Amino acid sequence: MNLAAKSTTAAENTSPRALPERPTAGGAPGGTTRIPSIDGLRALAVLGVLVFHFELGLPGGFLGVDLFFVISGFVITRLLLARRELNPRPPQSDFWFRRAKRLLPAVLLTVAAVQTWMLLQDPPGLRTTVNGQTLAALTYVSNWYAITADVGYWAVGPEVAPLNHLWSLAVEEQFYLLWPLVLAGALAVLPAKASRRVLAAAALAMAVAGYALAHHWYLPGASDRAYLGTDTRAGALLLGAVVALRPPRPTGWLAAVSVAVLGALWTTADIDSAALYAWQLPVAGLAAAVVVSFLARTPADPLSRFLRSASLQWTGRRSYAIYLWHWPVWVFLGTEFPGTSHGARAVIATAATLVLAAASYALVEQPVRASRRRPLVVVPALAVCCALLAGASLLPVTAPVDAEQGPVVTGPDTP
Repeated sequence: MNLAAKSTTAAENTSPRALPERPTAGGAPGGTTRIPSIDGLRALAVLGVLVFHFELGLPGGFLGVDLFFVISGFVITRLLLARRELNPRPPQSDFWFRRAKRLLPAVLLTVAAVQTWMLLQDPPGLRTTVNGQTLAALTYVSNWYAITADVGYWAVGPEVAPLNHLWSLAVEEQFYLLWPLVLAGALAVLPAKASRRVLAAAALAMAVAGYALAHHWYLPGASDRAYLGTDTRAGALLLGAVVALRPPRPTGWLAAVSVAVLGALWTTADIDSAALYAWQLPVAGLAAAVVVSFLARTPADPLSRFLRSASLQWTGRRSYAIYLWHWPVWVFLGTEFPGTSHGARAVIATAATLVLAAASYALVEQPVRASRRRPLVVVPALAVCCALLAGASLLPVTAPVDAEQGPVVTGPDTP
C-alpha cells in the first residue's frame, strides 16, 4: 500500500537553492521557509503506514498516504507560487528537474536492491511480478499498471509484490507533471486579483469530483480501480493545493477536532469498506487539510511543539526513504525467513527500514539534491540507471510462474 508518501509519499517542504529563504509570519503559506511541524506530520504519516503494513493493530493506518498527499499538494503549490513571485514566467523544466533530483535517485536505489534480490535468489512467484512493477516504477505509472495488469491488493497478494507500494509515488509524480501546467496557465490568463481565488475554487471542485469518482468506481472485494487511480486519489493532493492558494484560518478548536477525526479514522477505517469511498476518504482529506493549514500558521501551538520534537523531525525528514524501503524489507523477510514470528519480523523490519532509510538519505538523497551539476550531466546519468534497471527486468525468468508456484500475473515475461 501506500506514501502515501506518498507519502509521499512523497515531496519536500523546503525551497530550492535558487530561492532565498524568506521568513513569513508564523510560517504562513506562500513563503519559502521550511515548516518543521510539517516534517513532524510526515513522520506520523509514514509511521501510520508502517504500523498498518506490519499488521500491528492500526486498521486505518493506510490513511497516512492521504496525509502525505495533502502535505505534498500544499508544499508543491506553495513552492510554485513562491517561484512565480520571483519570476512571473519560471521555466517548468527547472521545476521538473528539481523534482527528479529529489525523488528519482532513492527510487532507483530501492528498485535496484529488489532487482538484485530477484537476480541472486529468484524467489518463486515474485520475479515476473517484480519485473513488471520495475518497468512501471521507472515510468511512474505503477498505479495504472497495478489496475490494468491485475497486480493490485485484491488481484495479487501484497506479500508477493515487493514494489506494490510505489503506486502512491506514481500518483504524486503524475500530479507534479500536470499541476504546474494548470497553475501556470490559469495564472497567466486570470486577472491577478482573482487568480488564486478562482484556482482554489477550481481545485476544490476537482477534489470533490475525484472523491465522487472513487465512490463510483468502488466494488466490494475489488476496489483497486477506486483506490489506486490517479483520478480517484487526487482529491487529497488538490485539497493541499487549496490550502496553499487560499489559506484558511482554522482555530485551535477546529484543529483539535480534525486531529480527533483523523485518529478515529486511522483506528477504525477498512480499506475495502463502502464507507471509506463514500465519506471517509474526503473527511480524512479535509481533516488533514485543516491540520496542515493550522500548523503552517501557528508555530507556537502545543501540537506544533510536539511535532518539532527531535525524534519526529529525524523521522519526518527521512519519511520518503522510510516509505520506499519498508515494504520491500517486509516482503523480503517474509519470503526468505518464513519461520520468523510476526513480532520478531516486525521488529527486524522496522530496524532494517530505519537503517536503510538513514543510509539512503545521507548517501544518495542529500548529495544528489545538493549537487549543482547541470541537467546535461544529471539527466543522462539518471537515464542510464533507468535503462540498466529496465534491462535487468527484461532478463529471462528461469522458473516461469504458474498456478502452483505462485500467482500468474501480467508482466514482461508472461506469455
